[in-house]
Amino acid sequence: MKRKLLSLLFLTISTASTCHREGPNCHHNIIFKNSSSDAIIYALKGSNGSGLCSMVFYSYAAPNEEVVLDLPRYCWEQELGNGKTAEMYVIDPRKFNSGNGFYDCDSIVIKNEVLMHYPLTLDDLKRNNFTITYEN
Repeated sequence: MKRKLLSLLFLTISTASTCHREGPNCHHNIIFKNSSSDAIIYALKGSNGSGLCSMVFYSYAAPNEEVVLDLPRYCWEQELGNGKTAEMYVIDPRKFNSGNGFYDCDSIVIKNEVLMHYPLTLDDLKRNNFTITYEN
């Protein structure tokens, strides 16, 4: 019994140590403000590494609603280091390909009604305090 408790304690500590804590050098959250009068979906472009893409980490935002994208295992400072970008899309919810598999990355605008495209760098996110505002 004592051995099981020690094993559980070790597992908990090792798991917790791999998580990144939110702070000035590690942001998990991006805040999306829908300042438009229309409902939208915001989504990040994801890739399977073979040249195919899909909309990932997407969420609905009602008119004039603020939504938080919380990715606790991501630090945007690490994900977007070395000049990398994340591609955020604002999409009409009536014409959204809701992650039904991967498709050619060039066809994102064909598979979805894209209202706005944001290629985001770490500097962009820092400059806007990790907040993206959509206005139509």
